[in-house]
Amino acid sequence: MLRLFEIPLFLPKGKRIHPSMGSVFHGALMEHLPSELAEALHRESLRPYSQCVFFDRETGPVWRLGTMSDRIAQALLFGLEGGGSIFLRQKGYEVHLGEIRFVQECSFEDLADMAFGAETVPCEAMVSFLSPTSFKREGRYLLFPEVRLILQSLLMRWNAFCPDIRIEDEGLLETLISHTAMTRYQLQSSVFALERQRITGFQGHVSLRFGGTDAMRRILVLLTMFAPFSGIGIKTALGMGAVQTSFFESGRE
Repeated sequence: MLRLFEIPLFLPKGKRIHPSMGSVFHGALMEHLPSELAEALHRESLRPYSQCVFFDRETGPVWRLGTMSDRIAQALLFGLEGGGSIFLRQKGYEVHLGEIRFVQECSFEDLADMAFGAETVPCEAMVSFLSPTSFKREGRYLLFPEVRLILQSLLMRWNAFCPDIRIEDEGLLETLISHTAMTRYQLQSSVFALERQRITGFQGHVSLRFGGTDAMRRILVLLTMFAPFSGIGIKTALGMGAVQTSFFESGRE
């Protein structure tokens, strides 16, 4: 089951939220889990959840979490429901939690049905990066998104967490890339501080236009619909790469 939920945050007076605090909230979250589960998750290269913190102009500071398995959802939600607080050890203060708001909840099968069963298929999607996002190639962090890296990240995560509906075929990634075009973007560089490391990535949004056959466009729509749950790029469990997506049935000029 896929779940995306948000928790309002109430920080002590004078404290402000910053996307880099996602790693601090992740550390506090791990303290809520059984030690054996936390240790197992630390050993995994791809973790079945994503999370980030950001400031919403309408609601204030928000903690957003996406999960890709029932076990992880239950473990992460345990202790966070019904308000309460979470202690940020690295900051030395408590943050009070509001009531959990479920943004979206569906199965992998439901998501696939939405993409492949719809009467019409969108031909364009806007991907908004809510927290600093980056990719790593040849030992370097990238300052700008590439269609290849976006699709590769999503395809890898989908196949890792949904073995029953794998999207794979020889040359599929190259075909998807050849039928996807970045038509516009509004981005800015953004720094994510992680312990003694500073990763410079990007935030903002990009528009992707889908071409090719009807089936090809539906695969691209499915992967883009999946993105808010999984995140895109590196360190999505620590607070990077959080996204939200919107779709358009006809391309915008």
